[in-house]
Amino acid sequence: MAFSFFPAFFDRPRKVRFVDQEPGEQIELLLRQHWFTNLSWVLAAVFAALLPVLLPALKIFELFTLPFALPGDVTFALSLLWYMLIMAYVLEKFLFWYFNIYLVTDQRLIDVVSHTLLSRDTTTVFLSEVQSARAKVRGVGGLIFNYGDVIIETAARQQSIEFLGVPKPDLVADRIHDLRRLKGFLKPGEDK
Repeated sequence: MAFSFFPAFFDRPRKVRFVDQEPGEQIELLLRQHWFTNLSWVLAAVFAALLPVLLPALKIFELFTLPFALPGDVTFALSLLWYMLIMAYVLEKFLFWYFNIYLVTDQRLIDVVSHTLLSRDTTTVFLSEVQSARAKVRGVGGLIFNYGDVIIETAARQQSIEFLGVPKPDLVADRIHDLRRLKGFLKPGEDK
């Protein structure tokens, strides 16, 4: 099952560039977290949107009565505020997912974490610093939908970099290994 609107796995994207891209540097993989990792907040938003409809049907309001009736304008304003908060929550979660990306180039690995629209952290590890890359698939969802974490151990001061919840983690780890071999960073007989 693949969604073409916002894919999470780009293999050698041609029309993608990034700010610090060196001349001649090619992007091998552009990754986001798998769509399945968004399921918890999507279901929470759907439940919150249905809550105003479900509560009267369950007759919970009969237990708590107000000494006065709310005017229609106030009820409408509260409903509008409720749905605006849900939309803000959905927009924030979507933008967080969309702008948190992982790049694998022919020279380095880049992890971009957006905290807000105005704040982001970028971690860069050169292929020459990579010691190993291994895939870790967890849970039934990871097994069924083929997503997991890629843990990259480095020789640099930062011990590791992690690509969390990415599609096809085995392929990503293999691609990093192949790039290291292609660039001559693997010693003879060195395994993944």
